Parts: sequence; structure tokens; C-alpha cells
Amino acid sequence: MPNALALLLLALLLQGCARQSAAEASDDTVELLPSRSGDADYLVLFLNRETLLFNGDLPADRARITVSRLKSVGCREPRRLRERAEEQEGSWSFGGKRVIYYSEWKCG
Repeated sequence: MPNALALLLLALLLQGCARQSAAEASDDTVELLPSRSGDADYLVLFLNRETLLFNGDLPADRARITVSRLKSVGCREPRRLRERAEEQEGSWSFGGKRVIYYSEWKCG
């Protein structure tokens, strides 16, 4: 009985390590889309939200989270090719302007 329970627990843990699809790795802050550009693999849309874990206006935070999400969909060595920002209408509850950062990423 303990062996069966240990195998079941191991199977559940390994399921958490399985690759996700781009849709599964996306949420309301980060969206991963397959790129139509010839040199990029993914187009990433990142809102400049500020949470307890990250600040979307900081390039290092955007890169860290995007790399993590891309690795979860099977991208081995993600690298950012280019990024641009586009202001949106309105502001966040803390007063900051809404911005979407568009970046294109290549998987190594």
C-alpha cells in the first residue's frame, strides 16, 4: 500500500512538470502567441501590472516571467529579439498608466 501511494504521488508531481500549451501558460497579465514573423517563435503581450511578485514596468521582471513561461511551453533557451511599448486608455487603480509591452522571442 505505501508503494502504491508513493507511485501515485510521484505521478502527480511529474504531471506538474509536463509541457503546457501557450494558452495554458498565458493569463491576464502575460499572453503567449505563436509569432507570424520569420525570425521569432513567440509574440508576448505583457501588461504593466504591479503585483506583490513583480512590477510589469521593470524590464528585468518582464524578462524573468516571460522566460519562465516560455520554458514551460518547451522553449529551451528563450531570448528577446525586440520589444516595444504601447500606451492604452485609462489607468490602474494605483494611478499608473496602462501599457502593453509587445516583445518577440526566439527559442534556442
